[in-house]
Amino acid sequence: MSFSLVCELAEGQKRTDETVRELVESQKRTDETVRELVQSQRRTDEQIRQLTARVDDLPQRLEQLTARVEQLGQRLEELTASVASLARSMERVSQDVAKMEGYYLEQRYYQRAPAYFSKIVRRVRAVSYEDLCRLLDGAMDAGTLTEDERDDLIETDVVVYGRKRTDGEEVYLIVEVSWDIGPSDVSRASQRARTFSKLGWQTLPVVAGEWADDAKEAARRNGVVIPLDGGLVFGAV
Repeated sequence: MSFSLVCELAEGQKRTDETVRELVESQKRTDETVRELVQSQRRTDEQIRQLTARVDDLPQRLEQLTARVEQLGQRLEELTASVASLARSMERVSQDVAKMEGYYLEQRYYQRAPAYFSKIVRRVRAVSYEDLCRLLDGAMDAGTLTEDERDDLIETDVVVYGRKRTDGEEVYLIVEVSWDIGPSDVSRASQRARTFSKLGWQTLPVVAGEWADDAKEAARRNGVVIPLDGGLVFGAV
């Protein structure tokens, strides 16, 4: 065997050994890849198992959520009913307070009539409810007033007797009292004063309380007196 042939065989064996080593290394890498794939598959299987468990648990959670929503709806209905009941109670309280305020204001003008109306008339005397009823009942019996007129006049807040400061003539003040005077108060005082004048007395419509600009203008047009701070009045005295 020639030397050159031996060299070729040795070189071929060397390449073969290198190829084998590469194959071994490649196999190692392949094995490592397979192990990683196996681990990855295991993780994937675990994730799928957990996801499956969650999906299986979802109907129960949805049922619980539905129950909570239904409870919330019931509580909301109960709360709505409670709020509505509270609103009705507050409305009744407001109405009661308004009535009490109105009664208090009427009593204040009745009890302190000389202080409030002395700028309009002198010898001021507030007519009691009993005296007013007797006066109106007598006028109705005499045919001077109708029953409806009598019933309307008896609702007058305050009736004050006195003598006009301008000429000393006797006059009855027909007083409507309100915390918030409006044109309707002015109109009512004016109408009641005209009705009361059927008894043969001079009358003067008066509106007392907290007035607004539109009420003041209505008073000027209808000759209704509004006592103001400092004793000033609007309307015809």
